[in-house]
Amino acid sequence: MEKHVNIITEELRTDVTLNRVAKFARTTPRKLPSAAKQYLLDKFPIIQWLPRYSPSWLLQDFMAGLTIGVLLIPQGLAYAKIATIPIENGLYSCWVPAAVMVFMGTSKDLSTGPTSILGLLTAEIVRDLKSEYLPADISSAVALMVGIWSLLIGLLGLGFLLDYVSIPVLTGFISATAFVIGMGQVKSLVGLDDVPDGAFNQLANVLRRLPYWDGPTCGIGFGTVLVLLILEKLGKKWGYKHFVIKYISSSRAIIVMVIFTLISYLVNKDRDEYLWGISKVSTHGIQTPKAPDAVLISKVIARSIAPLVACTLEHQAVGKAFARRNHYTIDQTQEFNYLGVTNIVNSFFGVMPVGGAISRTAVNSECHVRSPLNGSITAGFIILTLYVFSPALYWLPSATLAAIIIMAVIHLFGPLSLIWRYWRISLADFIACMVSFWITIFVSAEIGIGAAAGWSVAWTLLRSAFVTPQVSATQTLDSDDGNNVINGIEEETTPQQPLTRGPTQILTENVGGPAIPDDTVVVRFADSLFFPNANRNKVSALEAIQLVYPSVQSPRYGAEAERSWSVAGERRLERLRAERGVVMRQMPLAVVVWDFGTVPFVDATGVTALAELKDDVRRQLGFAVQIRFVGMAPAVRLRFRRAGWKLADADGLLDSDADLVYPSLERAIWDERDRDSLKGITTEKA
Repeated sequence: MEKHVNIITEELRTDVTLNRVAKFARTTPRKLPSAAKQYLLDKFPIIQWLPRYSPSWLLQDFMAGLTIGVLLIPQGLAYAKIATIPIENGLYSCWVPAAVMVFMGTSKDLSTGPTSILGLLTAEIVRDLKSEYLPADISSAVALMVGIWSLLIGLLGLGFLLDYVSIPVLTGFISATAFVIGMGQVKSLVGLDDVPDGAFNQLANVLRRLPYWDGPTCGIGFGTVLVLLILEKLGKKWGYKHFVIKYISSSRAIIVMVIFTLISYLVNKDRDEYLWGISKVSTHGIQTPKAPDAVLISKVIARSIAPLVACTLEHQAVGKAFARRNHYTIDQTQEFNYLGVTNIVNSFFGVMPVGGAISRTAVNSECHVRSPLNGSITAGFIILTLYVFSPALYWLPSATLAAIIIMAVIHLFGPLSLIWRYWRISLADFIACMVSFWITIFVSAEIGIGAAAGWSVAWTLLRSAFVTPQVSATQTLDSDDGNNVINGIEEETTPQQPLTRGPTQILTENVGGPAIPDDTVVVRFADSLFFPNANRNKVSALEAIQLVYPSVQSPRYGAEAERSWSVAGERRLERLRAERGVVMRQMPLAVVVWDFGTVPFVDATGVTALAELKDDVRRQLGFAVQIRFVGMAPAVRLRFRRAGWKLADADGLLDSDADLVYPSLERAIWDERDRDSLKGITTEKA
């Protein structure tokens, strides 16, 4: 009996799970106060960036906020028209996102508000429920559920679920929605009624009724398109020479709205029957807050998932892209929280769902916005418009609004070269893009994105099910990673010291293998790089490198006027260095080796993520950093070649634009060809 008790006691004492639970119970009370403080700081980023705010930034923030406020007027009206709700409700949707961004946003560039894609997805739900409820009530309920789902994702850390929507799926979906939205507005552009549903049916009907197009309406509609095109071309040709031209080009939507609203007023003010259709916008300030109906909410719970996916994917993608461009980082989890709170609060004011918009964000960035404080100016201008300027919008021509929508969504259509790129890289990615595109056009946007994401997941499971082992009859030593390969079974013999805690390892030391110099890092990918894990591999690799090497753009060493507003990224790195005991190197990074020895497969999303990682490394750590490859399987290398990624063998002819592929890890680490650790690097001042 005693023997059995001792055995059980020993089993419990050495049980890994029990030891982890006991360690967690011991350390949690000690860490709880600091963790709670950090949690609150993360939820309200303004606490961190406001003390750094420089008064010299006020003018740029004011101009950027005013510009976005002006842009939101035509876009809010236009996207509410797409959503088939009263167009004034588009304006109601604009002020809360800007105000909440000041306190909870982690991006200075992002402009959150109504978008064309959310308008289309909302319209599909409104169409099915409008016989029971008012359109504005339906869209408000959808906004509430989008907010609740987004907040849950942020609080529970479930953002990784969206990684299962690959880039090709998103490309096909966005292109299809752009086509559907554009076709839906042609009838207003040319003054036709009784046009059937369905994008191709609408196109055929409008062309068949060409003799019945309304002349004055066509004059207003195509005149708006012409002015928009001219202003856009002026901006592209001469905008870089003078800020005023760029500003006029960026504000072209509000310019045509003012011009043609004035024309409409002068022509129609004394007529009993208007010469063309007008919008008849009627607002009386901010609406009285009203909670959405509980029964209606229950009917949109499931259907709000499609707007949620579209909203969060576009918001995160735009935020990350402009953060990379302007040398700061966003907190993706906090952006989910921000979207959640914004849509929940907004839903009480008769609105549609909101998210980040690439066009407004680009304008915001071009205005050299310095901090999220610009959102207060935007919110103030929208509120002023609701109370003071809105009567003038009554005369806005419907054809002008349709033209603004068409010219906005035409840029969302994915270029054919990109779709051709998917065809060359991966047939599965091309099929996913086409499934998303055609089902969205002929069935619905909700089913389109769901079916395409389902295809991608199913293909991944099938590919995993039919993996075959590599079998060798003799024992060899893999010189790339120092592991023994016997009959296809790999036995690791080299202890390593990774900086990451996931499958992707970032090595600065390789005990027992090739020594790694101080200006070199080895990134060892541990599995296929494809849509479910591509972004995580990119983020973890970049973060681990930044833990060790100094950034050449570190804002601590810039002039006061160029000081970065964001400190969240810096402080996160400092916390991680303290937790993991990492000491920064005193020299800049010169070489990054990507070890593909255990990467059997790469898809289009994986190649895109690696291209972004390469760009991020060079932006953050120096444009002269060399990217070197080792251990690439022929099939993987072929996909890179199909994607247009220039690769050259280290022993072959040199190409200054190509990244080198090496036959062994030791060669990749130590090869000195065209290597100068300090070439092109601006080192930081102590």
